[in-house]
Amino acid sequence: MLNAFLQALAPKLLEAVLVPLVTWLAPRLLRSVPHRASPNCPRCGEYGVRRWAPPGVWVVFLLSIFAFAMGFTFTLLGLPFAVLGLAVSVATDGIAGLPRGLLALTGPVVPAAMMILGALGLGFYQSYPPKWCARCQARWPRRSRAEHLRDAGAVVFGCACGQRLRVPATAAGRAIRCPRCGAARRTAPTVDDTPGRVRPGRRV
Repeated sequence: MLNAFLQALAPKLLEAVLVPLVTWLAPRLLRSVPHRASPNCPRCGEYGVRRWAPPGVWVVFLLSIFAFAMGFTFTLLGLPFAVLGLAVSVATDGIAGLPRGLLALTGPVVPAAMMILGALGLGFYQSYPPKWCARCQARWPRRSRAEHLRDAGAVVFGCACGQRLRVPATAAGRAIRCPRCGAARRTAPTVDDTPGRVRPGRRV
């Protein structure tokens, strides 16, 4: 009876531990990959927004999801077993069992590499402009990827007249002339801030 109880309890405990861990860890791993533009929804801030991507990129997106999911799962499940194998080898054979135990640690390397490749593929997909968010139901019109990346690297600030201006990141720290009131304002300075001439800003 005890064995039956433990067999019934084990899947529930595994689900209770793994599901919150995956829900908490997977988005943080995906956000840690370098992105050329924010992968979050511009409105609700959640990760995972459908993008205006061509069909070929959709194939990359689907393969990346599969690679990340498989790699993440096998890495998460395989790493404890690899550590346990190292501990058992050292405990039974001492220092002589250390090479065999270290060899067991190489088991999660392949799924970890698959997970990283999948995350990079998803990061490439997220560099396309947003189309639709399943969480907040927000939608955006079609835009080109070049325009989206240019705006993602822009600096947005407000003029005293209330007009919001958008300038390239390369113009940060320089004087910008507002097209509405004609006043010259400086954007936020950067580390390599150098004086420059007054440039016209672009309305947002």
